[in-house]
Amino acid sequence: MTFRFREVEHQLEIVDRGWTTFRSEHKFWLVAKQPTRFFVRDFFWTGSGAEREPVPELVSEVDVWGFPHHRVHGPMLVEGDSRVLVVDLGRTIGKGETEVVHFRHRMKDLGGTFDPVLASLNSTEISKRLAVRLILPRGAAQKVMYYSVTHDTNKVVDSREVTPITLEDGRLLFEEVVLNPKKKNLGHKLQWEHHGR
Repeated sequence: MTFRFREVEHQLEIVDRGWTTFRSEHKFWLVAKQPTRFFVRDFFWTGSGAEREPVPELVSEVDVWGFPHHRVHGPMLVEGDSRVLVVDLGRTIGKGETEVVHFRHRMKDLGGTFDPVLASLNSTEISKRLAVRLILPRGAAQKVMYYSVTHDTNKVVDSREVTPITLEDGRLLFEEVVLNPKKKNLGHKLQWEHHGR
């Protein structure tokens, strides 16, 4: 791995009560372990049914000509639920330098296959802070659980129900923040029952 992560934030929003439209944001505060120009992100998406899955957007500063510094390099690689993106950072990041990479995804699940989990299963490279957030539609009564699990056996070592915060527009925010996740050497996830159908 060419980077270690200082902080990571994952946020998933279920937009509609029919559970067909999703938005997510993922931010990575990176520190280069060696000089590199590329960042590789792999993730899973279990939704289905959209005819053409959009490539995630990158939120990036622009250069003097108006072009973004960060660009997705090549097509998104898809195999089953697995997704891989290669990001061109626009310059070579030197060893010890920092960079923030910010993704926005807009997704559809018209086939009803979405697995209601938001996970960061490998936190061994995250040194300071990990946040996982779930936003549900207004009035969605859900029980959301937080789990920390071992990497190798997927054994649950901690679990608890997450208390929601009601946002101004009535949506529900569920959040779990883990400090110094590297020391814990565990995966972390929010999981809930799918009552949308």
